[in-house]
Amino acid sequence: MRLKPTYIIEKVTDMNLEELKADGISSLFFDLDNTLMPPKSGKLQDDIAQWLEVVKQNFQVVVLSNNPHYDYMEKVAEELCCPVYAKAHKPNTAIALKALKENNILPQETAMIGDRPLTDIWVGQRLKLVTILVDPLMKHHESQIVKCLRRLERLTVTSAQRSFSSFQ
Repeated sequence: MRLKPTYIIEKVTDMNLEELKADGISSLFFDLDNTLMPPKSGKLQDDIAQWLEVVKQNFQVVVLSNNPHYDYMEKVAEELCCPVYAKAHKPNTAIALKALKENNILPQETAMIGDRPLTDIWVGQRLKLVTILVDPLMKHHESQIVKCLRRLERLTVTSAQRSFSSFQ
C-alpha cells in the first residue's frame, strides 16, 4: 500500500490557509497528539494557539483522536473550544463520518491533518478528503523504537500530490 497525501508540511502552522479556502475547503479535521499539541500535555504551544485562533475565524475545526481517555479529551475540548472526538479508531471511518454528520460538514470541503500516514492520512483518503501530513511535534524527543516505527510508517508515503504555493 502506498499513501499519497495531498500536502506534506513540517508543522500545522505551515499550512497555506488562503490556498485551502480557494480550493473550497471550509472545515479542518485535526489529529491531536503530536499534530496540534505534544502528547498527553493537554496544552497548545503558544505559536499553535495563536495560529489556531486565526484558523477558527475562517474554518470549522474538529479534532479526531485515537486517544481513548475521555477525561483527558474533555480537558482538551475545553482548551481548544471545538468539537473533539475521542477513540476515533482511525483509519476506521465511523467516527469521522459521525463528526461530518453531527457538524453538517461536507467531505469535499474538508481537509484531514495529522502526523500518522497509517491512521490520519488513510482515514482522510478513505473519505476522499484533502490530506495534509505533518511532522510530529515531538519527533526529537521520541524513543528510538518510536522513531524507527515512524520511519517504517513513512515508507508507505509517496510524494505529496501538490505543494502549497507559499506558506502562511
